[in-house]
Parts: sequence; C-alpha cells; structure tokens
Amino acid sequence: MAALPLGSTVLFQFINLAKAMLEQSWPWMLLRRTGSSKTVAASSTSAWQTAIDLSTITNFSRFYETPNSTPIKLFDGVNSIEQYRQVPCNERLYYKDVPNTFVFDEGTKQLYLNGSVSFAGTLYIDHIIDSPDLTNDSTSSWIFPTWSHSLLGFYAIGLYKGGVDYDDINARLAPDNRAQAAQIMQMLSKLDNEKQLAALTNIDPSNGPGPGGHRDGAVNMN
Repeated sequence: MAALPLGSTVLFQFINLAKAMLEQSWPWMLLRRTGSSKTVAASSTSAWQTAIDLSTITNFSRFYETPNSTPIKLFDGVNSIEQYRQVPCNERLYYKDVPNTFVFDEGTKQLYLNGSVSFAGTLYIDHIIDSPDLTNDSTSSWIFPTWSHSLLGFYAIGLYKGGVDYDDINARLAPDNRAQAAQIMQMLSKLDNEKQLAALTNIDPSNGPGPGGHRDGAVNMN
C-alpha cells in the first residue's frame, strides 16, 4: 500500500502539536517572562472589581510561581514591594477584602486584586508563555536551541507514521526514532536544569559571599 501524502498544512499541525506537548511538559526557563506593562493606583477600598486586562500580554499562558515567590509583585519604583498570591476565581467574594491576594478569570484574561492597594506602582507579573505557532515560511522560528529543532520532526512524524500512516516499516523504525528523540529531550532537560541552578546558586549564602543565614529551600542547606 502506498504511503499517504502528507500536505504542508497537516505537517505543521503535527509540528505545532509536538511543540505544544513539549512546552507544556515543563516550565522551561526559555518560556519564563516577567511582564511590567500593568500599573495600579493606590486605593482606600478593595480593588476587587477593578479589572486589569492581561490579554494584551503577548503569548501569556499561565502564572509562574515558586514556594518562595508569588507570581505578582507590586513595586513602587523605589523600595516598596507587595506580593500577591492567587486564590480561586470562583471564590472571589470570600477574598474580596483579603489583601495581597488576586483572582484571575481565565476566560476573559482579567486580573483582579483583592483588598486595598497600599501604594501606586507597577505590577511585575511572572508568567509562562506559549511560543508562537510555527508556519511554513522563512519568518517562522522556534526559540529553543537550533540543535533541538529536529525533536519536533521526530514527534510530528511519530504522530503521523505511528497512527495515520502506520505500517511494518514504520513500526521497525519507531524504536530508533524514539531513542533519538529521548536523547534530544534529555539534553534539553539538562540545559534547562543548568540554567535554573545558575539562577539560584548565587542567592544561597553557603555558596559564597552574602548575608548570613539560609533562605528557605537553599540549594546547599544542610
């Protein structure tokens, strides 16, 4: 039986599906951003009904937070910083007067701060992006290292040849293709781990000069 033809439209649908599967598997350093385009004014009453539109943040996917850092910080431009933690949007009425919390309407991409806002300033919003879809033209590119781009090809062809156009030849080739893809994925994971460690190492006081005392979850904490 002759192989089924794979048009460019379907091919790039598989490639973008592969890209989404990879990007959604981990909060990659390459996809982390901090937006600072939104500002707020001080308020003496709760700001819970004042919408802040996040749909204008390019390729916004989701908030990024760690055990030691909330996804949103309010900064006055000098030294004052207030952290805001996320609470469930469907329970916003219970939190409307609770300071340093926020809710986010996923459907409309509207953010609402709860409680009164202590001071006017800029919102620093830590988030993960979805990289733009790849298209069949010279202007399209993927922000991951060029040496890893063949991974999308392995995934896309695996989706096609392993399902739509499956046959005995593809079945025999599949284990080797999976092994090659797994090796590239391992290399990407190692690179990302090194980037994360580089960002954390120098805030660990046991690793070099700095203020005494360990922060919570310090890398080299005994």
